Amino acid sequence: MSAIQLKCKICGAPIDITPEDAVYNCNSCGQAFTADGKTFENHYFFPNILNKDKIHEIISKFIKKNSFLRGIKDYSIKSIMPILLPFWIVKTQANTHFLGYLKYSETRTRRTSSGSIKSESVTVYKPIEEDINEERTDIILARRATTIFGYKKVKKLIEENMQNMVHFDIDLLKDKEQEFQYLSTEFSDIDANQLIKTKIFDEHRARAEKKCTKVFDCYTQISFLGTFFTHFPVWEVEYDFKGETYRVAINGNTGEIIKGEIPVTKLFRIVNFSISILLIVGGVLINFFYGKSAGFVPWVTGGIVTFTLFFTVNNTFKPMSVVD
Repeated sequence: MSAIQLKCKICGAPIDITPEDAVYNCNSCGQAFTADGKTFENHYFFPNILNKDKIHEIISKFIKKNSFLRGIKDYSIKSIMPILLPFWIVKTQANTHFLGYLKYSETRTRRTSSGSIKSESVTVYKPIEEDINEERTDIILARRATTIFGYKKVKKLIEENMQNMVHFDIDLLKDKEQEFQYLSTEFSDIDANQLIKTKIFDEHRARAEKKCTKVFDCYTQISFLGTFFTHFPVWEVEYDFKGETYRVAINGNTGEIIKGEIPVTKLFRIVNFSISILLIVGGVLINFFYGKSAGFVPWVTGGIVTFTLFFTVNNTFKPMSVVD
């Protein structure tokens, strides 16, 4: 869709937006605005500690650490792109009350009129009435889709490092790096709340159905404690090696690798294939010399061969290795 140019109400800088943007940011001052032009103050972010020089160091260490038996030497960094991924953090108090029954069979004994003891299986319908009460924090990417490499792990990083989140400060953001790309935000806070509301309804219903054979009634009440808009810094790096492009995603808040691709080189294929052949030959020799005297040896040999085939396919024939 074609972009629309607006003027920032805070600093006067031009802002390019599209009709899909539910929340947009000024690249100059960082102020967040809703689609109707109102300022959005509940805006947080995870401070960035990296710059492009540091990125070169991180990539060098990453390749050195993972290049054993690969022979990766003459690589070149193709592009470095610092990106701010938008997320909604929704805090709620969710309370569910449900009614149902659990159907099961049990063996019971009774005394017959003749005085003998008789066992029989009976069907039991046990009433279930329970509550689910929890205060929870849910995190969702504020976009319908994205092609950003490694983005799926960022949600977990936010959950684990919530203490690092601070109120948005453009000076703090640009302390290490001036140019960040704001990824467009396609969900508003109202959309985020509705999505989380549906998610909680579905999860609590599923938990009730796990405890009951049949659920008669399941009523959920949700109180929204806060909806926060946050940006997470991710450095997207592409590097070339022998004509092929590989990607690395780096956590701008800590400097750790989120996800990275390492080439499977010719040397690596040869080494892995040679190891596989040695393992198979070793397994065959063990079976030949000890198979008749020890019944478990064929099973051990079969295990070695199976593992070797898996190891060979997994490490020899694929174009790259992915490091998380």
